[in-house]
This record gives sequence, C-alpha cells and structure tokens, in this order.
Amino acid sequence: MTNDRRLSARRPRVAMLVANDVRLDSRVQKAAYSAAEAGYDVLLLGYEPNRKGRPSDPAYIGAAQVVRTGLHNKWQIAQWPLKDGGAPGLRLMPFRALSFASSLDYKARRRIVQRIKEPGTGDGSVKHRAKEALWKVYFRDGDWRRTARHLLWLESSWSALIEEFEPDLIHAHDMHTPGIAVRVADRLAHKGKRPKVLYDAHEFVAGVSMPEQRRLAYVGLEGEYVRKADAVITVSPLLAQWLQERYHLTETPGVVANAPMLHLPGEEREPGGPDAGTDSEADAERGARADQAEAPSLRKACGLASDVPLLVYSGAVSPMRGIATMVAGLPELPDVHMAVVRGADTEFTRALEKQAEELGVADRLHMVGYVAPHLVPQYLASADIGVIPILHTPNHEVALITKYYEYMHAKLPIVVSDVQAMADFTRELGNGEVFTAEDAHEYAQAVAKVLADRAAYASRYTDDLLAANSWEGQAEVLGGVYARLLGQEPEPRTGVRAFGETSEPTA
Repeated sequence: MTNDRRLSARRPRVAMLVANDVRLDSRVQKAAYSAAEAGYDVLLLGYEPNRKGRPSDPAYIGAAQVVRTGLHNKWQIAQWPLKDGGAPGLRLMPFRALSFASSLDYKARRRIVQRIKEPGTGDGSVKHRAKEALWKVYFRDGDWRRTARHLLWLESSWSALIEEFEPDLIHAHDMHTPGIAVRVADRLAHKGKRPKVLYDAHEFVAGVSMPEQRRLAYVGLEGEYVRKADAVITVSPLLAQWLQERYHLTETPGVVANAPMLHLPGEEREPGGPDAGTDSEADAERGARADQAEAPSLRKACGLASDVPLLVYSGAVSPMRGIATMVAGLPELPDVHMAVVRGADTEFTRALEKQAEELGVADRLHMVGYVAPHLVPQYLASADIGVIPILHTPNHEVALITKYYEYMHAKLPIVVSDVQAMADFTRELGNGEVFTAEDAHEYAQAVAKVLADRAAYASRYTDDLLAANSWEGQAEVLGGVYARLLGQEPEPRTGVRAFGETSEPTA
C-alpha cells in the first residue's frame, strides 16, 4: 500500500467475534494477533459458557485485547450500571421482572428443542408421533430465532461492548456470529457510521455433523446473513466455490487457510527446527529435531526409539474421523506403530484400544496428549507419516483442515483418504498418497509405499512451499482483505510481541 492510504488519526479498529472461549481456537488467536501486529486495534470477544455477571477482565494476545462473556439477556445487562450507581432496589424491579420472564422463555424454548423428534426417529408411539409432528411446525425454514435463541443472548452480551469500541470492521468468525455482526453494524449505522462486516466461514455449515435441529438453525442463519456481509472469506478453495454457488455470491470468497506459524513470534529460530530446509537424509533430520532440548517430542511421548516407524493422527477423535481404519491396517504393517494425539479419553478412544487388542496390535497403539497449538508441528516432527483417514461427509470433502498444514510444517509425508479437497491437494503436491476411505487394506498399502521412500515425499516441502502455506503468508492475505474493505491500512506496530495469551499487554 502507498503512504497516502495510511491512516493519520486513530488506528482502525477491528472487533472479532467467536462463540467459544478462544483458548483452543488457533485460527482466531492467530487472526487477532496478526491484525494487531499489522497496526489495527483489536477487540476479540469470546464466549465462556460458565461465566456469570459482567464481562471478564481483558486478557491479551500480543496487542489484541480479549474479553469473554457469558450468555445474558438485555434486561440482565440493563441492571449492571444501575448497580454500580447504587440505585435503589425499586428501580431494579422492572428489569428483574423482565429478565426473569426472558429467562423463562429461553428455558422453555430450549426444552422444546430438546424434546421434539426428527421425523422417522421416534418409536411409533402416539407421544413420539406427536413430537415428530411438531418438527415441521417448529423447525420450519431453519428459523434460528426460535431454535437457537442463545445467539440472541450472546448478541445482548456483546452489543454494548462492540458499540462502545466503535469498530471500523467486524470480523465474524464461524457460523454462529454473522447475524450478530450484521445487526450490530446496522445499529451503528444509525449512530453515524456503519462498520464493514467480514464473515469468516470456518466450515461448510450444511455438511457439519451435528443434531439436525442445530444444523437447520445455522444453515438458516448463514443463508440470511452471508450476502449482507461486505466480504466473505473461508478456509479452502473448494469451500469458497461451494459457498459462491450455494448463496449466489457476486464474488468468490477469499481463502485464508488455517496454517501454522512458520516462526513463533518472540522466540529465536533454531537450526533444524520446523522451518529448516529439507535435508536429503530425512531420518537424520527428524532425529535432530526431536532431540532439541526444549522441543516436545511425540516419539518420546510414545517411548519409541528413532528407528521405529511411527504414524500419527492428531486432532479431534470421533468415529467419522476414520481412526478405526488406521487400527485395522496395523496387522498388515509389521513393526509399525501409530499414535493418536487426543484430549481426554472417551468411549470412542476406549473402543479403539479394544479394537487394537482384538487384532493383537495393542502394543503398537499409543494414546498421547495435546500440546499448545503453536507447538504442534515440532511435537509431531519426530513421526514418520501424518495420517488423515476421515470419512466422506459434505464438510470433509471441502476442508483443508488445520492438521494438514501442521503435518506439512512438521515435514511429514501425508497419507489421506479420498476426500476431495485434501486428496486433490496431496496429488498436486506429491507429498503423500491417497487411499479409499474406510479401506484398511488400501490404507496399509499407501503407508507402506510412503515408508519405502519417505525422503522423496518429504523433499516436496521446500522453503517456498512452507512459506506460502504458513500463517505468515495467510496473514498477508487477510491484511489485504481488511485494507480493501477499509480503503486504507495502518502503520504496523513496532517491535515484536510474543504469541500467547497474557493478563497484561506485551510490550
């Protein structure tokens, strides 16, 4: 950008909205951090389910301010300034009565949503047939205002904070927030200036696996507001194409992939780290990276020597992720071990362990814990192959998921099921092999092929490729979207702030 496009008054302000507590959402964390580094004043609003009363004290990701709220109706919020001013209890009575009535309405609607049955899911009894009959009445046209009223409460919690912040741009993350962003922007327009709205579509909403009533609500919400946003971005080219076609958008959404940071801000680069050049002796390079004193090591977590073949699956654990296919393939892969990087043990992880026992491969299945999001690539780097065995769903077909980029930056060859976007990307890059989803024999063949010539697959990870598929590269794309919407850009902040949440702003 030329200097005449720089802002001379205050820094431009970006309000970011996300309906989670931010702590495990690496895309949102990186977007907030990078926008603040680029010179924007950033207020990131998150949702903390158990939070009572007022918004949290500010926290900081670099120079970006983070505030979390619970769900509150507008009558609860109306009482807060009155309490601060020591208002008499009588003045609070109307607000308390309205708040109580609103809470009853909210709880009643939630109970209805929980009890109505999707047609065809009841047991045929009169009671269930009646609940099924209510489905079409209550869930007609994905009317989210009746079936996802928590979003209205979330809007109540955030509205005053956004309006006080006076943003120039509202960045609405994921399916829950575009309606809030558009409606708050329209209200601000009546006060003088309407901020631009950017909808960041993290997923293909119609294809997300969730209870049908929730899916209908979010599909209805997205359909109502996606064209009212000033711009749309998403996470993969295929999803961008699908969004344009589904909603008849005038332009194809931009693509900002959720790639890892190539260099962790505030830390010195180390030779042989996840950003180092590809060595022709891939095994030696992996061993050197894993042996760094400060680096977490998946291989060490599994208790395996450097010469033991190790496959890894990292991320959310559920039947639709296809991990059972990996376990089923182990009998065809003698001496090969697999690690599942997951959170708490669940009924499904226990089912995987039982499956391994029945196949006689329990000693080669390792359940290991998560590390901080920015440490994932170096954590995974001591494995031999990163595996993405997910099953076919509409959302999986269009996704270029975070773990794909994490595997790339760990310089792991990738074995992926034949879901469209990632299979096409893998064939294009030549960094791995594709197998038919749920076919354990074909999966084992793909793994064996990669293990036989691992260095050749890993050699595809050039510095230029990793830079283009790093967060640093994607942050430039996001910055370009901001500048286009605002018609100007700020001066970047000077110095370097560490990445990670703190209670005080970093210098």
